[in-house]
Amino acid sequence: MLLTTLTIAGALLVNLVGSAHEPFTAAEVPIDSPLHLRSTVRPLEVVHLAGSGSNLPITRALAEAFHERSNSLHVVVFDSIGSTGAVAATYDDVIDLGLVSRPLKDSEAALGLLIHPYARVPVVVAVNLGVPDESITTSELVDIYAGRRRQWSDGSPIVVLQRERGDSSHRAVGQLVPDFEAANDAAYREGRWPIVESDQAMQEALSITAGAIGLFDLGAIVLQRLPVKPLRIDEIAPSEASVQSGRYPFSKDLAFISVEQPGGAAAEFLRFVVEGEQARTLMRSSGYIPLPEDQ
Repeated sequence: MLLTTLTIAGALLVNLVGSAHEPFTAAEVPIDSPLHLRSTVRPLEVVHLAGSGSNLPITRALAEAFHERSNSLHVVVFDSIGSTGAVAATYDDVIDLGLVSRPLKDSEAALGLLIHPYARVPVVVAVNLGVPDESITTSELVDIYAGRRRQWSDGSPIVVLQRERGDSSHRAVGQLVPDFEAANDAAYREGRWPIVESDQAMQEALSITAGAIGLFDLGAIVLQRLPVKPLRIDEIAPSEASVQSGRYPFSKDLAFISVEQPGGAAAEFLRFVVEGEQARTLMRSSGYIPLPEDQ
């Protein structure tokens, strides 16, 4: 974990040097904090976040809204380091809040990190705008990833874009559809499909590749107005109502993680996101479902 964290820390510092923010120059950690022996010093008025690429579009939009409301406080959201990177960087106090889009593994949960869920997002089967189909069944999705179905309804070729192992969108589908999990795993072993390593690369590949199909987040498509099309699954469109009712099957939860209960600017940002009506309205209008649900 130390090597991973040092790599992350170096990347974050490179990004910070090129930004308007002075990195790690102020603030004291309480003597009774679990971070006391390993904490990096940071400005009280700046919150540093990094983690899963799935979280970045909505988290950056929330950070912008927070800054407009509290312009003396700043939220810096770094480029994707994945959920695994978020756990390492949070635990070793390289960042204030980590961003995760999957449940913690047993080894990660053993670190005792606090989890702060803030949004649920539908996972969609996304295709290039030139694809004629508007809907797909779960069995057809399995056949496509298994290589048994290779053409769209008009006879044009299907181009499958696969994410790396452990991707949260693939995990969300595979947990509910064992046949997809098996087909997806076989595709990895056989090198059947090109592997796309990031959310940014996936959205670009879907946008420019004729016949392309891949798993993606509805929120990223809506919020960024991406030129890709989400398909209905078994004739059910992804929406807050269909996800919450269980009619639409695939979704994942986005969360912040921290070593201890955040204080200062991090606490204010967390309250803004989880409790603020402005933030919850922004999430809903952008294709995300605010969490917790009972607010």
